[in-house]
Amino acid sequence: MLKRVEVMDDFNGDKPFIPVNLQVEKLISRGLVVSDLRKAEKQLLRTSYYDLINGYKDMFLMPKEKKTDEDQFIRGTSFEDIRELYEFDRKLRQSILEMTLDIECAFYSSMAYSMALVYGEKQEDYLDIKNYKWGRKQTNGRTERENLFKRINRKVGNPEIQPLLYYKETYNNIPPWILVKDLTFGELVIMYKLSKDSVKTEVIKNIIGKNPTEQDKEFFFKVMELFNKFRNWAAHGGRMYNHYTNIELPYLEELHTIFGLTKLDHNRGNGRNDFAAFLIGIIYFFIDNPRGTFEFFVNIQQAVERHIKTKPPLFEGVLGALGVPIDFYTIALEEMFNFHKEAMMAANNEK
Repeated sequence: MLKRVEVMDDFNGDKPFIPVNLQVEKLISRGLVVSDLRKAEKQLLRTSYYDLINGYKDMFLMPKEKKTDEDQFIRGTSFEDIRELYEFDRKLRQSILEMTLDIECAFYSSMAYSMALVYGEKQEDYLDIKNYKWGRKQTNGRTERENLFKRINRKVGNPEIQPLLYYKETYNNIPPWILVKDLTFGELVIMYKLSKDSVKTEVIKNIIGKNPTEQDKEFFFKVMELFNKFRNWAAHGGRMYNHYTNIELPYLEELHTIFGLTKLDHNRGNGRNDFAAFLIGIIYFFIDNPRGTFEFFVNIQQAVERHIKTKPPLFEGVLGALGVPIDFYTIALEEMFNFHKEAMMAANNEK
């Protein structure tokens, strides 16, 4: 017989291990409807209490009068409600990872091409530190440039993966389009940040299809930082639907208004560092290739519509947490089509 132990809130940190049947029992005592005990136990064993309940319970809890009060679920909330929100978020995470992989490929390719074009393909040329700004001083006392090049010099001086090993041994030179295969997304974003303005201009022009303005340069860098944050959070299994980053997009009227977001909305946090900001970044990044945007939005729309059919009362709250208006999925595609059409016409006129 399993020994009964006191069930503590959250089941994490220094709190005791709780057998799964007692976890379910405690959830029921807090007002959660559990129609199939065995199914709930299996789900908790597959997902863990911390990831499933602690990760997705907040939307379903009654307000507390005091911080010390025990969690109580809103009347009628079921275990399936929480599981369905978890499944929706899992689909969201998968779509974000798939999209950021495409973004990484385009960014890596454009960075490698632009560095070779401006600096040359020899590593002593494109890795000449005089071509890069110092950047900010970081917590270890070194600048961004010092930290970045310490890692890069290790990669080119003593490569550990192919094809860097082959190029080192055969040519004693690792060109930029080979080096980027061993750089993390974050490292490449910093390399872009510290690069000469001429490199940045080429990178952005290759991606958005037009000569960038100063506003483009500022916005593009913030978009890439935001992508990196979302990508890393998704890769580590983080909760996505209400995720906020410490990177904030500046307000860009022609993009934010696609979601009906005004400057005032932006000041309040909508479309600044949330999932809506991530969507805005995608629209911007794929100005010259709208297919990528539409594919991603179709995936998100399918996940949202499935969630609406499964748990319609929760729909408004989920979209509110995403940072997008309730009717975004019915109007965004048409607005995006018009935006892309106008952007492409402007780019063609510029050419």
